[in-house]
Amino acid sequence: MRQARYYFFLIAFIAPLLRAQESPSPASPNAACLACHGSTATASKLRLKESHLPASVHSALLCTDCHAVKAGERPGDIPHQEDIPSPDCTSSCHREDNKARPGLDPLSYPDSVHGRAYLERGVGEVAKCWDCHGKHNIRACTDPESTVHRKNIPQTCTSCHEDMAVVVKYHIHREMPYQEYMKSVHGKALFEKGLVQFAAVCTDCHGVHDIKGVGEPHLMARQPQTCGRCHELIFNEYKDSIHGQQALAGNIDSPLCVDCHGEHGIASPKDEKSPVFSKNIPDTCSACHARPEIMKKYGISEDKITTFIDSLHGIAVGFGSTAAATCASCHGVHDIRPASDPRSKINPANLRSTCGQVNCHPQMPEKIASSKIHIGPESKASPALFFIQRVLIILVISLLFITVVWFIPGFVRKAKLLRK
Repeated sequence: MRQARYYFFLIAFIAPLLRAQESPSPASPNAACLACHGSTATASKLRLKESHLPASVHSALLCTDCHAVKAGERPGDIPHQEDIPSPDCTSSCHREDNKARPGLDPLSYPDSVHGRAYLERGVGEVAKCWDCHGKHNIRACTDPESTVHRKNIPQTCTSCHEDMAVVVKYHIHREMPYQEYMKSVHGKALFEKGLVQFAAVCTDCHGVHDIKGVGEPHLMARQPQTCGRCHELIFNEYKDSIHGQQALAGNIDSPLCVDCHGEHGIASPKDEKSPVFSKNIPDTCSACHARPEIMKKYGISEDKITTFIDSLHGIAVGFGSTAAATCASCHGVHDIRPASDPRSKINPANLRSTCGQVNCHPQMPEKIASSKIHIGPESKASPALFFIQRVLIILVISLLFITVVWFIPGFVRKAKLLRK
């Protein structure tokens, strides 16, 4: 009887252990992984911080949900395969037809400049999901501790985009975008003023999972509509201008926001380094309006910049005046229209009010306001100016000749006196 009781207790003790071996509990796969890959792992490459897991949005997942093992192999088998493939987020969970998790957004990463480089060409240095979101410490983008929280995105992107080895190897056209961004109006708004929800960060302009490369059509960072999501009133002016109409119709010659304001280093118009600071505007406009191949294409005179530089306004700007009229003073800023448009500031009917702005030429006579502006002395449109220039040239040459004729005899006389 005692012996039977002994065997009964022995079986009762061993049976649960056998069942545990046959049917592991849901928590055991992670426990099996953490036995080797937890904080006690001897190799730092294999070690993960267990403290990251509870705060992760994936805390409810098993390790094997992301780290696949071979068919028929148990996750706790030791040793397991060494070449466990990298997680494929876009095909395992974050896909459009995932009915098991309908709340997940499908990712457009495979068609991005990063996705094509990694998935099609096997470039290991390109940004992958875990390079931006983290690995075991993935947090919601609304979590301030997340690597993809708005205030952290610039630092996350710079881990690759200011790595000179990567920049040089893959011919990335901007070498120091983060350094430029920090000094820009957007960077200062984020880092100095703390306007996290309002300051533009990398993903606002370049996209999130669908980032395209330089030269690709519909590049988000060069689209006026991208800037218009924040600068709505300005975009509405621009899209009705001659530049905006042409740009939105697909004309690649028409200037976009970034052509005038810059890209990562956008500065305030009041900043002397800004390309749209008053005295820098002629140089900015000349990037297009001084190029003969573009001006001839649209029947625009290519001497607009040179005639401005030679004018009283241009000379004043050249000497550093910020009060003298520039291109934008007369033509407008975002609302530039051709002179034939009745709404244009340089339409003949509007010139008097344009020139008569405060601090310019108030009460200007109609006749003067309607006179031609961009004309050179060689232009047939202004015979009087042509005549005056020729008279001045003759006068200057004559004065030089008289000076030389007067100076030489005196010089000769002094030379003779010195010899004596």
